[in-house]
Amino acid sequence: METDAGDWTDRFFADVRAEDEARFDAFASADPGFAFPGGESFAEQEVRVEEALVEIRQGAMPALVVCHGMVIRAAMHRRRRPGDPAFTRVANAAIVPLDPELAAHAELGGGEQTQPS
Repeated sequence: METDAGDWTDRFFADVRAEDEARFDAFASADPGFAFPGGESFAEQEVRVEEALVEIRQGAMPALVVCHGMVIRAAMHRRRRPGDPAFTRVANAAIVPLDPELAAHAELGGGEQTQPS
């Protein structure tokens, strides 16, 4: 379920930001309209993540899904209800319930802002 970062794959954030600061800032702020050049958009990733989670829910439960923060962001964005705050970051190794009500009360740590490397 990882992100298809397209032309940014295996590149340092500092190099990407130097090349296209506005696009990097859209990525770092989890702008819903963002798309990786030559890769997928956040919207495309959300659809793909949701399809995978539907498949997981059809199997034995409870289930544990281990993934990076961008995948968690995609899963939570699809579950967002009107009035819910935007879900942009989680701390590394956070346990995130996918139920919006449970997630609203979970200690997620906020995570660190994406910085150029």
